[in-house]
Amino acid sequence: MRRMECTILTLNVFHDLPAYRHLERRCELIAEAIAARRPEVAALQEVLRASGTGDIGAKIRDGVNRLCGSDIYRLDYAMADGAGDGEFSFDEGVALLSRLEPEGPAQSLKYIAQVEMATEVAGHRYRLPDNRVALRRRFRLENGARIEVSVSHLTDRPECIDAVAVRTLQARELAGWAAGAGSSSEITAILAGDFNDIPGSPTIAQFERAGFIDLHKAFGSGPGYTNDRDDIDLNAERATHNQRIDYLMMHAAGGNHAEVREVGPFAERPHREPDGTWLWPSDHIGVFATLRL
Repeated sequence: MRRMECTILTLNVFHDLPAYRHLERRCELIAEAIAARRPEVAALQEVLRASGTGDIGAKIRDGVNRLCGSDIYRLDYAMADGAGDGEFSFDEGVALLSRLEPEGPAQSLKYIAQVEMATEVAGHRYRLPDNRVALRRRFRLENGARIEVSVSHLTDRPECIDAVAVRTLQARELAGWAAGAGSSSEITAILAGDFNDIPGSPTIAQFERAGFIDLHKAFGSGPGYTNDRDDIDLNAERATHNQRIDYLMMHAAGGNHAEVREVGPFAERPHREPDGTWLWPSDHIGVFATLRL
């Protein structure tokens, strides 16, 4: 079988609810970056649907297709959580933007381990949204090679269940759910997303124990920072990223020996706007990987 190149990327879009700072323009910049890279699959997190902003995932998809000159990308979306009614309603989740032939429907997972947050207003207790999910879909390349891509955004909260961090428990669920495809010699399993933890943490250890390879760690260069723990200024001229919490991982099990050609940062520079100011597409830098399958 003749090998084919396949590029996967991940990016946390950063919806910035409820301020939505520069969100419309940042979606345009994200669409431009995706169209320039032309990945087979883009895994997106913090994909918002709200009355005030519209469907962010659909806007990015439509922008990419417009720049590519045809409707080559489709969008799969899994809602993680939401709140409100009418003009104040919103939901957000994860999405896969893809241009490969799908093999079966997209599937989603709602974690058993979730952070329970609430607040009291005028004596009434209200739940605050923090539910997390994962989304996956299997694809077939033109040469017959098969790939399954899973995307998730794990909680950034410190809460624990039975002395184990909820984020670590979510990672354990996700690793087991996503690793199933990698046990087949015919399918390459890719795990993508914002896992809100650094290399060497108990969270990331869950994926490594399940047989996933951290592609930046194995094939990238430099520290690979993707986020500023003190929050980047979206209008900063220079990067202040100081931690790596966004990942592309590949399952190492089975007889499929995918060749990793390149791993690098995605949307890693601010854009110079017409008025002379700078604007980052997101508060995260993404990651891309090109494989030969």
